[in-house]
Amino acid sequence: MSRNAIVFAADNQYVSQLTTAIKSVCAHNQHIKFYILNDDISKEWFLLMSEHLAMLDCTIQDVKLVGMDFEKYPNHFGHINHVTYFRYMIPEVVPEDRVLYLDTDIIVTGDVTSLFLRNMEGKMLAAVRDVDEIYSSRTDFNAGVLLLNLIECRKQKFTKHLLEITEHRAAELLWGDQSALNLLCPDYIALERTYNCQVGQDTYHNFEQISTLPTIIHYSSPHKPWNTYSGIRLRNLWWFYHDLDWAEIRGYWKIRSRKYERFEKVRPHQCFILTNSQSIAHIDYLSDKLPEIQFNIAAYSPMGPDLLNLADKENIFLYPSANSLTIQRLLEESTYYLDINHYTEVDDIVEEAKQKGKKLFTFDHTMHRDASYYDGIVSHDNPYEMLQLVKESLDE
Repeated sequence: MSRNAIVFAADNQYVSQLTTAIKSVCAHNQHIKFYILNDDISKEWFLLMSEHLAMLDCTIQDVKLVGMDFEKYPNHFGHINHVTYFRYMIPEVVPEDRVLYLDTDIIVTGDVTSLFLRNMEGKMLAAVRDVDEIYSSRTDFNAGVLLLNLIECRKQKFTKHLLEITEHRAAELLWGDQSALNLLCPDYIALERTYNCQVGQDTYHNFEQISTLPTIIHYSSPHKPWNTYSGIRLRNLWWFYHDLDWAEIRGYWKIRSRKYERFEKVRPHQCFILTNSQSIAHIDYLSDKLPEIQFNIAAYSPMGPDLLNLADKENIFLYPSANSLTIQRLLEESTYYLDINHYTEVDDIVEEAKQKGKKLFTFDHTMHRDASYYDGIVSHDNPYEMLQLVKESLDE
């Protein structure tokens, strides 16, 4: 199973927020490969996270970026950490062709698979316009959510140019790395606001009501939901994911992925018998000797005790008083039709099985059609030969 890659950048002080963000992703998405860019998060945290994520078919990779000297880069606001500059390095340290970068002050409330299918049109990144720019003539994007085309990023030397911009144009970088990213990528692909709803800006702007829950909620600005006092919208939603237990997430996906048909398909090979009598030739012998085959036996009428007593065999499933839809389904799903019931043929079932290309086997005293219909006809005194016919067909 291929995995979509999601990248975070964090330090040890933010592992609670990072864990909450990862939980929110996993509550709505499967088969994710997480990369965590950091310089001080403990190995024990990664070991614990690996255990939780493995149960959800996700992985996590510790990407240490030590000694990068990003502390010297612009930090005009106290809540911006040097770790934010780690995203510069994504094309160099993450091998994927496309990744979704998320800030740690984010929660995900829905499926993000569609982002990984977007046409990137040869651009390096896709992002959502920054809320602050709605009130100006600028169209800068918010860098808290970045869909990165790493093939193009490597081709255009994304990392090298960002480091040069940050080094030589520091006075222009009011918003630190976000400003540098906008200088490098003014021609970005604009994503819908649902993929980066910046509710943290409520303190500064009077926004319209949220009628539909955004797919990605970004608690931008210093007003965070985990602060003791904070009036931003959807604060309670962050605490919901923070409190979510890993077992609850696993349970949710177990229900979502539950295949109820597994209670009807317990063997890799299916054969079907439609009968109007209790007498089915050598059924005990065949079911015992062919444990890899599931024998589905159906009748339009209630079944008598001779048939019902077969229910204790693990590979025999009985369908008394079956309707036509059930019978059609069982025939469709079968590889074999065994014409081994005594008395008459039911509803031209042999003819229908032949038309549907099913393997047809019969005994000489139960065959309901002429010999041309069958892939094998066996003497009723030699059930072993029937056994061999069926086994040989399994290997075809």
